[in-house]
Amino acid sequence: MNKSASEEELPTNLPIDVLVVEDVWGDAFDLSKEQLNFAYHPDLWNLQDDLKEALKTAKALVVRNRTSVSRELLASAPMLKIVARAGVGLDNIDIIAADDLGIVVVAALGANATSVGEHAVATAFAFARDIVNQDNETKEGSWDRRLGFELSGRSWGVIGLGATGRETARISHAIGMKIYGYDPMIAKERVIEGVDVRVNSIDELLGECDIVSLHVPLTPSTANMVDASFLSKMRKGSYIINSSRGGLVDEDALLQALNNGHLGGAGLDVRVSEPPKPHPLNNHEKVIVSPHVAGLTYESQSRITNILASEIELVLSGEKATYNVGIHKLPDR
Repeated sequence: MNKSASEEELPTNLPIDVLVVEDVWGDAFDLSKEQLNFAYHPDLWNLQDDLKEALKTAKALVVRNRTSVSRELLASAPMLKIVARAGVGLDNIDIIAADDLGIVVVAALGANATSVGEHAVATAFAFARDIVNQDNETKEGSWDRRLGFELSGRSWGVIGLGATGRETARISHAIGMKIYGYDPMIAKERVIEGVDVRVNSIDELLGECDIVSLHVPLTPSTANMVDASFLSKMRKGSYIINSSRGGLVDEDALLQALNNGHLGGAGLDVRVSEPPKPHPLNNHEKVIVSPHVAGLTYESQSRITNILASEIELVLSGEKATYNVGIHKLPDR
């Protein structure tokens, strides 16, 4: 993933085939460099004028989640044929604009599902045994041997049964949990490994589950879906885990639910603003925070760069992309 040791300056005398503007790298890109001219500049996403200048000759743009791939940016790239997203969230890319301009957008769908699922379950284990607080207190000299609880035999609600939701369900079911799943986009007849109960509404799920995890994209209809009403319907003492998009959660409403004792805790890998602005959640004793790393493992990044390298080579050679997520070919859920 990290190529900082061999980071390259933007070339000034060569056209760019592949412009990488965030921290995305892997062996597959090293192999592709034998055929294509790569420019790796992981901070360029935040330098709009320099980014537009570099895009004047670029044929492929590789981003993660920080680059705002707007219509304006795409229109400034006359040679651009493909935008390759290292991950699955697409809220930072104007896909309709890309379609209008004839630019292919691809995403490494499912490549980080295991990583995200494991991170969600690891967060649940941390809550069950209060690992973070126990670690901090013991290092400070305390020896408070308080009780935890077992996840086995408890219930987990998975909202969104795409790749990351399905993997979370599979892993948590394997440790003996009862899994409730909600996703109106997937046919009720479809059998999903690990899901014991398919519910017809989120409300049905919230009152039944000890842990609820979010696996949905950020759209106008899902923004702030976890509001005061949502939280009030969760089981008292339950936990919520979000490794999708920070904008799904009303952070002030979450803070109130934690402070009034209704929720047992919240695991937040993603935030409304990243890095987060000052907020009481940042240091709350009932919150486990991480810097948007649920999908970042050596294995997932290798899978992602393998997919992106292959997709870029296909599109630049005139072939059809396999992982196209343009508006006319929505992701296979």
